[in-house]
Amino acid sequence: MIVVGDASVFIALQRIDALPLLPQLFGQVHIPDAVWREVFQPRPPVNAPEIPDWIERHSVAPSLHSDRQLTSLDPGEAEAIQLAQLLRAELLLIDEAAGRRIAIRLGLKVTGVVGVLIEARRRCEIPELRPYLERLRSAGFWLGEPLITAALRLAEEPPQS
Repeated sequence: MIVVGDASVFIALQRIDALPLLPQLFGQVHIPDAVWREVFQPRPPVNAPEIPDWIERHSVAPSLHSDRQLTSLDPGEAEAIQLAQLLRAELLLIDEAAGRRIAIRLGLKVTGVVGVLIEARRRCEIPELRPYLERLRSAGFWLGEPLITAALRLAEEPPQS
């Protein structure tokens, strides 16, 4: 499975010490240079090697940014979408609403950090989803109650524990 990632998912998982879920779930994750710079420079995440061997870094030619839909996005999102198209990725990891809308319009399948955590729960990589959602909230990520309730339902966990 070819998976391309935007910075938001890496940053969120790193902040809750769950970055190792990405290689456990997807093996290799492809990222463009702009995402690399946003996530791993000037310093790599805590407890991560300088360039994890499960990340495949790619340069995306500037001429590919001519798509008008992408000009409103930050460079990482735009390059991640372009890379997903170039690689014919089966999944794009992206959280930002504008980027997700454009990616979907372009025919890409998307999921965000909550979707990654749901998949980790389904594959028994994590014992429960709720603690991870609470850690995301504590780390400053906004998760509304409807999203939490829907995520717990998809993970087949009770809404309140």
